[in-house]
Amino acid sequence: MDKTKDCKILFNTLIQRMWKDNQDDPQVDNPLYLIQDIITYAMKQGKTKRFFDLKKDNKFCFLESATVTETKKEPTLIAGYFKSARSEFRPDLINKKTGAERKNPKEISEGDIEKTHFVIKIDEKEKEVYFFLEYNFHGVTVNNAVNYFSVFYAKYLASKDLKKNSSIKHLVIARNNFLTELERLTRTRIAEIYFDKQLLGSKALNFSNRFISLKKDLKLVASASTQESITEVGIDFFNAMNKKDSDVSKVRIYGTDEDDNEIVLDTSFMSKVEFIPVDINQETGDVNSAQLFTGLKKIANSF
Repeated sequence: MDKTKDCKILFNTLIQRMWKDNQDDPQVDNPLYLIQDIITYAMKQGKTKRFFDLKKDNKFCFLESATVTETKKEPTLIAGYFKSARSEFRPDLINKKTGAERKNPKEISEGDIEKTHFVIKIDEKEKEVYFFLEYNFHGVTVNNAVNYFSVFYAKYLASKDLKKNSSIKHLVIARNNFLTELERLTRTRIAEIYFDKQLLGSKALNFSNRFISLKKDLKLVASASTQESITEVGIDFFNAMNKKDSDVSKVRIYGTDEDDNEIVLDTSFMSKVEFIPVDINQETGDVNSAQLFTGLKKIANSF
């Protein structure tokens, strides 16, 4: 009987945080549209030049594969995976069936390969760069991946004689109950509420029909004062969305948790599937990459 595994998928969005000229300037975050150029540049480098040392346990990783799918009508998808390994560690081996032990034949500079799969969705229409990453405890974390992209971002800019003026960051898209996640935030920084554009022509506003050319949704943004939190505003927005015959289509919250991670709460994500069932190779223990990529792309295309 073939073994299977439910692979957990982490939801994130990638941003380009622009550097401030003055401390009092507003923070500007842009979608990381450059990620395709960064990955393309990295993949053109030789394998050893793609190596990146991780801080923990003598581990290193590198981008092994990245395939770009572009169409005129649909957002660009980048499907790929990292390989990582722990070197400087080769304890003796023991056989689970017999208890027999033997010397490990690998060299001290070798390590067991772990794959971590991902799909990036570049959606310029929605102004989002989504990053869907397989959760692999022994593999590459989202922080590892973002640090990797940051290193090659700097190298890419240098290759173009461009000056660096921003940093790469990721925002975690929380997946549980919206209000539960909202209450976990230590600070709510921005609350956004989205309305259908038809509201402009309603009796409430009575605008002209020129709104027809607008995008589907209108957005109202509430921002907290420095060091303040507007959690109650977020709750009010969510409650407004859930009223009968509400014109609100979506609520989105930006904040930080107790570990100072930057979090995004979005009502559009709360019911999305986050596990992908895949087969496991009984000889190597590796997951089926083709099945995992199919599942990742399905998640990406469901937005």
